[in-house]
Amino acid sequence: MKKIIFIVCGAAALISISAALANTFVSNNQTSIVNSDVSNMQSNTSSSTTFTSNSSGYQRGKVSLSAVNLSQPHILKLETAAIRLNGTIIVNGKVVQNLSNKTTKIDLSPYLSVGEHQVEISANYAPISSPITVEFNAPNSNITQQTSGNGILNYRLSISVR
Repeated sequence: MKKIIFIVCGAAALISISAALANTFVSNNQTSIVNSDVSNMQSNTSSSTTFTSNSSGYQRGKVSLSAVNLSQPHILKLETAAIRLNGTIIVNGKVVQNLSNKTTKIDLSPYLSVGEHQVEISANYAPISSPITVEFNAPNSNITQQTSGNGILNYRLSISVR
């Protein structure tokens, strides 16, 4: 009799833990779609991109750009269908733009020079199912990443200018 009660209690505990873990994974569900169009038209320009993401809402991107094109626009655009958006764009540790509108565009060219640069976007949005699209358009490099699912956007773009 004690063995049966022990087995039943163990099964109930296992089911409870499984349900709790399943709920955690469902509530942290996030979808990311990444498109990258990179073309090297001239031998003195180069561009490459790398992306990683996970279900915690944290994404990373990496792009290499040519210093020859720094006089041209390097546009970072954030677009969402969310009703509420609050956040910041930080370049090399300095807040350069607050986010509160459905569409935000900023030219990163004034903040770029030869070397390594970090662009960080941190935002909260609602409803959480709203997609957010991050685009970076520069000479010979067009990057688009779309994410949704948990109401939090944490994105870091590492830019290497050579």
